[in-house]
Amino acid sequence: MSKSITEKPEFRGPLPEWKPAHETAPSVMRDDQDSVARMLGLTGLCFVVIGAAIILLARISRVNPAVGVVGVVLGGALLLFHASRDADRQIRRTYGIMGYLWLVLGLLVLALPIRGWTLETRFLPYAFSAFTFALLFLMPFARNETEDSWRTPAVLILGVIGLAAALVGFLGSNIASTFLLPHGLLLALLGLFYLWAFVGLNGTTTDRGYAAGLALGALGALVFLVALARSIITPLVVRSGGASYLTSGGAILMGLGLLYVVLSAGLISDRHLVVLTRRELGAFFYSPIAYIVFFALTLLGWIVYGLFILRVVESSSPGQQPMLEPIVQYYIVHFIPVVSVAFVVPVITMRLLSEEKRTGTLEVLLTSPVSETTTVLSKFLAALIFFMVIWIPWGLFLVALRVEGGQPFDYRPLISFFIALLFSGAGFLSMGLFFSSLTRNQIASAVLTFMGMLILIGVYFVKFSVVQSNPWSAVLTHASYIDLWLNSLQGKLAARALLFHLSATIFWLFLTVKVLESRKWK
Repeated sequence: MSKSITEKPEFRGPLPEWKPAHETAPSVMRDDQDSVARMLGLTGLCFVVIGAAIILLARISRVNPAVGVVGVVLGGALLLFHASRDADRQIRRTYGIMGYLWLVLGLLVLALPIRGWTLETRFLPYAFSAFTFALLFLMPFARNETEDSWRTPAVLILGVIGLAAALVGFLGSNIASTFLLPHGLLLALLGLFYLWAFVGLNGTTTDRGYAAGLALGALGALVFLVALARSIITPLVVRSGGASYLTSGGAILMGLGLLYVVLSAGLISDRHLVVLTRRELGAFFYSPIAYIVFFALTLLGWIVYGLFILRVVESSSPGQQPMLEPIVQYYIVHFIPVVSVAFVVPVITMRLLSEEKRTGTLEVLLTSPVSETTTVLSKFLAALIFFMVIWIPWGLFLVALRVEGGQPFDYRPLISFFIALLFSGAGFLSMGLFFSSLTRNQIASAVLTFMGMLILIGVYFVKFSVVQSNPWSAVLTHASYIDLWLNSLQGKLAARALLFHLSATIFWLFLTVKVLESRKWK
């Protein structure tokens, strides 16, 4: 037997009784809370309360309510930002209830008989403002709500209110021509945004959303055809005064009908151009630059509108020469809007193609089954739509002038101005899109576009150094967008005045397409 030495085992004692580990993780997972949005929401609530107190105090004393109005507007914007970002159940439902309260308030203002208030007085600004706030608070509530028992009624209410507003606006405008401005126009626009929210919250992939999108386009097409038929038939039937239907309201109704049709096509169409345009528009509004440009231009519009009101008040005082129609020319023709365009256009266009080149997504986009022309047109259309949207507050400021003044003014030059703005803006943006296609650097693209805008502004001043009998004087006049704006605001808008800007748009877009096609030549 072996006499190997073995170690004696150590005595360790009995093993302790086993116990399961205590749970340290939370049993319910919660989303991260957006503390910045909540802080801004609380700040906005304070601004609203203080601003409302100043406005109420101005009713009984000589306090200037302008500071209170600024506080309410700024506070409301912060509250809307918080409502769109914070999806907590209690917070989203609080904002949802707030939206319902605004909706009930608007309906009560219209329904209850108030002594001394006509229906038109109750609609503007009280009922219209209440319906607008209701839409702005119900949209984020319905988007963030996860329970169908809360979400579905909110979405249906948006659809019903939108359909009712659109029908009342269009029917009332066709029955009574005096109802169109401003009440019919505002009701049609309000109905458009309500129906837009209804289609977007349902989604065009669902049967209800797709059918609502089709109905939106059908309603717009019907309104356009009726207005067009009345514009053609009325002068033939009624000789005296019938020819003015197109300029008195038919053009606005046709424009609203086309707006409904275009929005419907943009929501439900699956064509490559429409899909890419939606993508580019979404890229605009997912970027903070779009909101900075929008609020900056709105603030400048507010300042210009304040200067315009001071001029109107000064001209109405005794001993002063009153302002002659069209008075809107004194509002738009100003140093601020002319120069602002030179900064807005580079900011909008600098990232359209240069950012795609820098990140390498342009190659991925162009390898998809879309052509270079479709890609360029989608970016151009998205930029043009955004460019026109940021000018909408400038037109809405004049609604306050109509309400407070109580007297109508000649609005037709404003329509011709927006047509001129559309054509001139198309030329600006196509030029910026071309410069964006030349480089990967956004700053370089913005500088080149800014220099181009300065040249276009300089054309207006160079024209004065040329004798009017010189043929170059007419060329410079057609090339100057400032002259186009001035003539449009005086009601002088000829097709030949728009031809130069349309030709420039086609020229710049053609060059942009060739720049993208040049990658195949390498």
